[in-house]
Amino acid sequence: MKHLCTLSFLLLFFSIGAQEQVNSSTRIPTATIYQEALQAIASYQFEEALKYLSECYIREQRNVDFISQIAYCHTQLGRYPDAKIYYSTAIKLDSVNITAISSLGSIYEKERNYKKALPYYQQLIELDATNSFYYKRLAYLYSKLGDMFSGVEAFLKAHQLNERDIEVIQQLSDVYLRTDNLEYAEEMLRKGLNTDPNNIKLLHIKARIHKKKSEHEGVISAVNRTMQQGDTTDYYQMILGVAYLYMDSLEQSIFHLNALVDREKDTEHTHHYLGVAYHRMDSLDRSVVHFETAIEKGISQKIEVYYADLGSIAEERKDYKTAIAHYEKAYEYSDDPEFLFHLAHNYDLYYKDKKIAMRYYKKYRDSGNTKYQQYTLDRIEKLKEILHFQR
Repeated sequence: MKHLCTLSFLLLFFSIGAQEQVNSSTRIPTATIYQEALQAIASYQFEEALKYLSECYIREQRNVDFISQIAYCHTQLGRYPDAKIYYSTAIKLDSVNITAISSLGSIYEKERNYKKALPYYQQLIELDATNSFYYKRLAYLYSKLGDMFSGVEAFLKAHQLNERDIEVIQQLSDVYLRTDNLEYAEEMLRKGLNTDPNNIKLLHIKARIHKKKSEHEGVISAVNRTMQQGDTTDYYQMILGVAYLYMDSLEQSIFHLNALVDREKDTEHTHHYLGVAYHRMDSLDRSVVHFETAIEKGISQKIEVYYADLGSIAEERKDYKTAIAHYEKAYEYSDDPEFLFHLAHNYDLYYKDKKIAMRYYKKYRDSGNTKYQQYTLDRIEKLKEILHFQR
């Protein structure tokens, strides 16, 4: 009986202790627990923060701040599926929650699911059409989607809203340069260099503009300004060496081109220009060595494979014109009949006039290769009908 009483007392004691512990936990204000979570986040202790945030969420399941912070912690821990669930919950509770909308777009962009990201970035602009940062993010996304026109349009809007954004100026200058709109590229570049005259990226663009215009002194001036700041980007040291060669500063040219060789960043072009420089200096033996090296580097037994791989990538991106160019180069280096099929297929996809596609399909059919034979035969019959009605 005595033991039974003792056992009952102990059970009661532990029960009371456990209840006091629970009561003690619930007595801590939610705001205090939330501050602990924020301090853990500030210290990059995201797992620890989630413990506090979970307690907050249990108490207030419709609190958007708690939900957003939980999503943020999952994002930082790389748990994107969990983060997306919580950010989506936050949007359901607050349809104009900028943090949740922006973060969801960013997660989908990190996952390279650009089409999924697009509506979130567009929604941000609907909420605030005066925010240049939103347009900049949208512009980058359009670029990743391959929509250059919409990307430029968004960058221009970002520039209109914030003319001192160097990043936007860089992007617009680069786009104009790549599309041969040199006048616009130079105008944009002047704006950028007036704001930040030593910006290396802008100076790189300036060097490329001068190179395009065969203004060798301009190339030398721009690249030297970047190198004074410690920049030794391979491409720009290469064009610097070539510019010195055009200006007959042969020792300077050789110095910069040899720097690429020393760093093992040389290509066949590096050795070609070194060959030219040494030839002009009447150092014929050295010149011959570099010309021979240029040939060795420029010819590969697998060069047709490289072009075919490029063609395949272009085809995946639906850039059929570029795919055709790469498969043509591949076929120049190898008479593999499969390249004929790929040429036929891309001509078929790119041109409304099917005559060229038909010609290549027939060449492939007659080659004896069987890999794509059935598709080819079916397509030839279909194209005959199309060409008949076109006539």
